[in-house]
Amino acid sequence: MRLTMALLAGLGCCALGFAVSGAAARRLRALQAGAQAIQAIRLGVCVRGEVLARVLQQGLPSGASPEGRAWADFFVTAGQTLAKEPGADFAKTWAEAWARASGTHLALRALSEEDARLLEPLREGLGRTPRDEQQVLLEGVSEQLQAQYEHLRPKLADTQKIAQTLGMLGGLALFLLLI
Repeated sequence: MRLTMALLAGLGCCALGFAVSGAAARRLRALQAGAQAIQAIRLGVCVRGEVLARVLQQGLPSGASPEGRAWADFFVTAGQTLAKEPGADFAKTWAEAWARASGTHLALRALSEEDARLLEPLREGLGRTPRDEQQVLLEGVSEQLQAQYEHLRPKLADTQKIAQTLGMLGGLALFLLLI
């Protein structure tokens, strides 16, 4: 019985290390998918001249990735609210859509507070300024998300190795202590 408990505790530590490793990779994929989603909005609003609520409501090309679907669902939710209530406060709509999408999609929960702060200019200014300012705003946020992705990408392999190694070593140590 004691051996079984020690083994389970050790395996739990190993699993935790692999979960942390997976979260680091999910964060990077979410950043990249966010930058792509914002570029799709820019194309719809600034290049094709469509109405923001319609662009958001139609959905964005999400691809097959869970991260892309998470961003698409977030923006569709915001667009549906804006379409129903044309005078709605976008900051409030943004917050409600973000809470709903991040509650449903693990990919958006993987983003850090620092990542979420990069999105603040959108929450504050999207849909409130002329089209040329919207383009600058959308490009700026997309570039910041992409820059954050590029900054973190080289560190991913090290972060994953450290998390996995610590998980395995912690699991082994706990196993040895408990037997």
